[in-house]
Amino acid sequence: MLKLQDYAYSNALRNVHPAEKTLFVMLFLLFTVATKNMYVALLSFIIMSSSTVLVARIPALHYMKLLTLPFFFLATSIIAILFTLSTESLASAPVLWHASLGSLHIYITQESFHRAIQLAVTAIGSISCLYFLILTTTIHQLIWVLQRLRLPILFIELFGLTYRFIFVLVDKTNEIYTAQVSRLGYRHYKEWISSLGQLVISLFVKSTQAAKELQTALDSRGGDGHLYEVEMKIAASSSNRLLLVLAGLLLLGVSIFL
Repeated sequence: MLKLQDYAYSNALRNVHPAEKTLFVMLFLLFTVATKNMYVALLSFIIMSSSTVLVARIPALHYMKLLTLPFFFLATSIIAILFTLSTESLASAPVLWHASLGSLHIYITQESFHRAIQLAVTAIGSISCLYFLILTTTIHQLIWVLQRLRLPILFIELFGLTYRFIFVLVDKTNEIYTAQVSRLGYRHYKEWISSLGQLVISLFVKSTQAAKELQTALDSRGGDGHLYEVEMKIAASSSNRLLLVLAGLLLLGVSIFL
């Protein structure tokens, strides 16, 4: 998490207007999810990944590691869609693979294979869009975009506080875990279970304490001010607007003709 924040503040696109980056991402994301076209999803993945690695100059190895994180959840969904379990023979559907376990039949049909591939490609394309936004846009720029969209103040402040406390929890977890390891708290299985329980309890106590300290700070200022009032001095670019139009036309053409 801390590395993601570092990249957001140090990437080559950090000075690009956040509204342009957000529109760029949302354009590809909406087309990928709405059309469910595999060619659109592949195009989104290629353009977003290329923009992240080559243009924003995010290290390719770290980006590939980030892509592997959601693969476990994606794999479980693909397996559930890919395989069909039945006690009867499927005579009507085209079967690509078949196995029997007693009276139970396991199938991979042409339809389930196509749906699994479509889900995988759509998910990867969508993930690459979100990674581009996360890795190139700081939290303050995202909050500025949300403010310009006229979203409720409560939603924006909850968004900012959630983001802040993620890093608080990560930092506190590292501190507690390092202290436990230095005292050989994870040597054996029983000690591992005990240390993990202590870590969770300590993390809950410290996060509650951090929340109380934040509430005290808010109360000391009267409690009626907004937490996030972001001003942005980055100028918009006409060339980036032209790029958005061209990207929209490209996505529309691919979704219609392919």
